[in-house]
Amino acid sequence: MATAVILSLVAVFTVANCYVQVTTNMKSFSSAIKGGHLAANVEKTLYNRSTGPGVITEQWFTGTGVMDENTRIRIYIDDENEASLDFQLLLAHGIGSGEAIEVKTVPWGTRRIAHEADGGIYNTYRIPYGKSFRVTATHPRGGAFWYIIRGVENYPVVLGDLQLPANTRLRLYKTTNQVLAPYQFVTLANVSGNAGALYLVTLSTHSQDYNHLEACFRAIVDGEEMFLSSGTEDFFLSAYYFNRGLYHNDNSGLTFKDGKGSMSAYKFFENDPMLFSKSLALMWRCGEKINGADGCPNDFPRPPADSQKLDDSIGKAQLQNTDTTAYVWVYEW
Repeated sequence: MATAVILSLVAVFTVANCYVQVTTNMKSFSSAIKGGHLAANVEKTLYNRSTGPGVITEQWFTGTGVMDENTRIRIYIDDENEASLDFQLLLAHGIGSGEAIEVKTVPWGTRRIAHEADGGIYNTYRIPYGKSFRVTATHPRGGAFWYIIRGVENYPVVLGDLQLPANTRLRLYKTTNQVLAPYQFVTLANVSGNAGALYLVTLSTHSQDYNHLEACFRAIVDGEEMFLSSGTEDFFLSAYYFNRGLYHNDNSGLTFKDGKGSMSAYKFFENDPMLFSKSLALMWRCGEKINGADGCPNDFPRPPADSQKLDDSIGKAQLQNTDTTAYVWVYEW
C-alpha cells in the first residue's frame, strides 16, 4: 500500500514538473570561440548547424567593448532570408541601459538570464528549429570576443510544466524608441493565425518622471480583452514605482532605474502561462485612466463605461511624453 502511494506521488510530481524522457536519438551539440574578432559593421557567423530538429539551450557572450548594448545578434531559423530573432544583446537579456551603467550591478543571475562579469552575459532560452539555424553578430566598432553555444537535437521545448508542440517556434516582436503622448496606446505584440504562449516581456522607458508607470498592461486573447496588471511596475511584480530599487529574480526583475524617469524591467511567463489558440495582442500605454471604455477598472465587476475618470493622483497635465522600447518573445505553433 505504501509503495503504491509513493509511486502515485512520484507520478504526479513528474507530470507537474514535465520531465522529458530521454530518447536514443537525442544528441547534444556545443561550440566555442576563444578570442575571435568582429570586424566593424560586418555580420559574422558565430555558429551554424544543419542537422535537426533540435533546440538551442544556452548562449554566452563576452568581449569588452564588443558584446554590449550595440551588439546585434541574429538567429536565422530553417534557412530564413531574414532572421526571425534579431535583437540587441543587452535588451534581449532584459537590460535597457548601456554596459557602462549595467556593469555596476554585476554579478547577478537568474534561471534564464545572467550577467556575471564585464561581459559574461548569457541566457538559457530554449530556441527550437526544424532542420537548421545560423547565429551571427554585428558591432559598429568591432573587436575581440568570446562565445559559447549549446543545444540538443530531437529535444522538446518545455515552458514551465508544459511541453509545447513539435512545430513550435520562438518569435520576437519589437517596439523601438516609440514616443508616446499621454494616454496613447502602443501594441507591443500582435499575433494572429497561430496558437502560442507568451514567453518574455522586456520594457524600457525614458521620461521626465515615473507617472507613466500608472499604465496597466492589457491583452486581447482570442478576442477577449483582459487586464494583466494594475500598473506597470505591478506587471513586473514590484510596487510603488519600484521604490525598493533593482532586483533580478527568476519570474521578473528591474535592471535599470535612474531615479528621474527611466527604467527597464523583464517578466517571464513560465510559471504563469499566458496561452492563446488563435490570436494575441499585448498593449501598453503612457499613463492611465480609471474605469470607462479605455480605463483600468478600480472594482470587480468592471464599472460601466460612463464611469470613466482620470487617475485622481495623476492627471493628464502631469503626464510627460515617454520614449518606449519593448521586446516581446512569443512561442508560436
